[in-house]
Amino acid sequence: MTSPDRSAPAIDPDLVISHKFSEISFCYTERDAALYALGVGACAGDAVDEKELNYVYHRNGQKSIQKALDLKKYDPRLLLHGQQYIEIYRPLPSSGSIVNKVAIAGLHDKGKAAIIELETTSYLKESGEALCMNRSTIYLRGSGGFSSSSHPYSYKTYPDNQILHVSAPKHQPTVVYEDTIQQSQALLYRLSGDYNPLHADPMIAQAAGVIYQTKVKERNRAVLSGYVLLKHNSSL
Repeated sequence: MTSPDRSAPAIDPDLVISHKFSEISFCYTERDAALYALGVGACAGDAVDEKELNYVYHRNGQKSIQKALDLKKYDPRLLLHGQQYIEIYRPLPSSGSIVNKVAIAGLHDKGKAAIIELETTSYLKESGEALCMNRSTIYLRGSGGFSSSSHPYSYKTYPDNQILHVSAPKHQPTVVYEDTIQQSQALLYRLSGDYNPLHADPMIAQAAGVIYQTKVKERNRAVLSGYVLLKHNSSL
């Protein structure tokens, strides 16, 4: 039997028992609950498991562009993310407080669809220094036709030469890299801030005409995955 180390400071039982902990307030959101559920393995084997999906996706509490822009005649199930443009002004810190300022950078009538461009500039809260600017294109199917077909409405705040138009090469790729997409990867990705229900809700995905596919040993069926395959549709 090992004898106790007499050189170590002795514990004072009375001091331990009489210790008073300060009161701590803690706030959590649906995002925190979903992140915890994913961390303990929810939806790891099946991204659209009816029981486990309820722990990582709260259908009645989702944010959407519809609320942000008050698009009263818009069906959120028909939203698609189009192009993405970014300018980085300085290295992003590993931690810090960020202030985002969002503005409309473009609005275009495409007949059967409308395109809205959102420009988000991120600043360090402490210094006000600009870190980066993101311009995202939101494709709203069924929301076009709000202007004359001979002179369709088109508005943007940035110059034409700011974005380079790159054509995909016709030759075979020089390098091919394959990776594995985890079943719950799209559910985890959305917690970074992209709360479009298309990433989590199979009913929204079906209504939007998007096919999510994965190979399962027992069967092949439409499920939610990290990548999407758009069904051919002449209206797009």
